[in-house]
Amino acid sequence: MSNTEPGDAVPPVADTPHEEEDLTAAPERPGPALSRRTLFAGAGAAVAVVGGGGLAAWLTTRRTPGAGGVNRALKIGHGGGICEAPLYAAVHQGIFEKHGLDVEIIKTGGDEIKDAVGAGKLDAAPGIFFSWLKPIEQGIDAKLAVGLHEGCLRIVVPPDSPIKSVAELRGQPVGVGAIGDSAMSFFSLDLLDAGLNPSEDVDWRVFANDQLPDALDRGEIVAIAASDPIALLPTLKGKARELTNNSQGINKQHYCCATAINGKLLREDPDAARALVTAWAEGSRWVGANIPATAALQVEHKYVAAELPVVESILATYGYNPSASKLKAEITPGIAKFAKTGYLDRKTDPDALANKVYVDLGLKW
Repeated sequence: MSNTEPGDAVPPVADTPHEEEDLTAAPERPGPALSRRTLFAGAGAAVAVVGGGGLAAWLTTRRTPGAGGVNRALKIGHGGGICEAPLYAAVHQGIFEKHGLDVEIIKTGGDEIKDAVGAGKLDAAPGIFFSWLKPIEQGIDAKLAVGLHEGCLRIVVPPDSPIKSVAELRGQPVGVGAIGDSAMSFFSLDLLDAGLNPSEDVDWRVFANDQLPDALDRGEIVAIAASDPIALLPTLKGKARELTNNSQGINKQHYCCATAINGKLLREDPDAARALVTAWAEGSRWVGANIPATAALQVEHKYVAAELPVVESILATYGYNPSASKLKAEITPGIAKFAKTGYLDRKTDPDALANKVYVDLGLKW
C-alpha cells in the first residue's frame, strides 16, 4: 500500500538547486525478475528493486514558498502513485506551509522507502499498514499515525485468462513491484481466506513497476498485484481485466494508505509530527472535494504516468475520510489476521505489535 510504491513518473525540478543526497546505497541490479523462492527467507521479506537505480537516483520537488510562517523542514517519500494525491495536494495547495512545515517530497523505489523512514533519512511516507508490520516488528524505527483514504490496490489478469478467483493463483507466478509491498501484503489476506499459504503457494516475482504490464503480456506472470496506476492501465488498454481489489470482500479496508512517521521525529518533535499528519489529512479531504483539480495537478507535475481522464476516474473511486481513531481500531484485528499469512513471527502478540506500530498523537478525528 501501496504502499505506495508504483510509478515511474518524473516529478518537477526543485525550485532551488540542491545536491543529490544518497539516502541509502543502491542495490546491485539483478536480472529481469526474481522469484519469491529466491527472495523470501522464513517469515521475513527480503527487499528487491529491479531497475530504477535505488534511492541514489531519487528526484525531488519543493513547494513554492508563500506567505505562511515555516518553522520545520521535513522530507516525505513517495512512489509516484495516483493514490498519493493527498500528499501532492497538501504540497501544492500550501496546506503543509499553513501548518508551519516546509515539506520536500522525494521519489523513491520499491521497499527502500521503509528503510529510509526508519533511518530518519525520510521523516515520513505513505503506505498500506500491512506492508509496514514486518519491518516494524523487526525493529525499523517508525510508527503509523493516520489513515488517509481507501481503495487503490488491484489484481489483474489477461482478458482471456481462465483464472476467475484468487484461489486459482495457487502455484502461479504473480508479479509485484517488491517482495512485501502493499499489494502483496494486502492480497495475501485474500489468498489466506481462499485456503492458500501466501508465502508458499504463490510464486511471487519481482519486476520494476513499469515492466509489470509487459511481463503479463509476455506470459511471464499470470497476474499483476499492484497499486494504481500500474495494475489499472493494462485494463484500460484492453490488455487485462480486474480479478479483485482492496475495496471489496471481507478484507475491504477503510485505509489502503496511512502515514508512517520516523520514530526519532515522534520522540523529539511530536508537535511537528502532529502538524504533519494533520496537514496531510487536510490534503486528503481537499482531494475528495476537488477531484478534477487534483487530477490536473498530478498530470501537470508529472507525478503519475497516466492521462488526465484516467487519473480523474481513478481518484473518483477512492473514499476520502482520513482518521487517526479509525486506523487505530483497524490495526489490532488486522495484525491478528495478517499473522496467519506466515509473514510475521509465529509468536506475534497482536496487541503488543499494535502498540509498537501505532502512535497516538492525541488526534480525535
